[in-house]
Amino acid sequence: MKSLLAGLMILIPFISVSQSTNTADKFSITPEGFTQSVVREYTGKTDSDLYESIILWAKYTIDNYESAIVRDVSNEYIEFRMFVPQGIALEEDGEVYKWDVMMEVGFRLRDQEIRYDIGLVEVSSPDAPTFALEGAPNEWSFFDNDGQTRSLNEKSQEQINLIANNVIRSVSAYVNRDAEIPEEEISDE
Repeated sequence: MKSLLAGLMILIPFISVSQSTNTADKFSITPEGFTQSVVREYTGKTDSDLYESIILWAKYTIDNYESAIVRDVSNEYIEFRMFVPQGIALEEDGEVYKWDVMMEVGFRLRDQEIRYDIGLVEVSSPDAPTFALEGAPNEWSFFDNDGQTRSLNEKSQEQINLIANNVIRSVSAYVNRDAEIPEEEISDE
């Protein structure tokens, strides 16, 4: 029975990841959250190379990265719960409000590709209006200090998108850390 449960626990990330076939060039949040995955190809990198690069990235990017691991299937799939302090800052009536962002970041490795999946878990702050799931399932909005509900606005969307897309940039830098730069591309300007 334990082996059956262990087998199911290993399959759950693959089932949930394989059901999301919508891909995009970059992350763009909607009121329903991140509804698409981003796939990047890393020519010449094995699944093992990609996995090692993600682990190295996590060691230097995520505090206590080992305890942040949600799921881990060596060389195939790894998912982290990642905290971004003060990831969102919005100004209203001359006052700046800041929110911390908690998200789950999943990496599916196959055939020289990484499929990135990101889900927002929580957006919170002790000093700012409360972000909350409001209205339709998974529709992000926040409550102003006067109790009025406000929708996810363009400025907060931009900041959340930047956090998500920086994960891709940051991981790609670790994957390509050994890339050779041709001399003709080096400039002294």
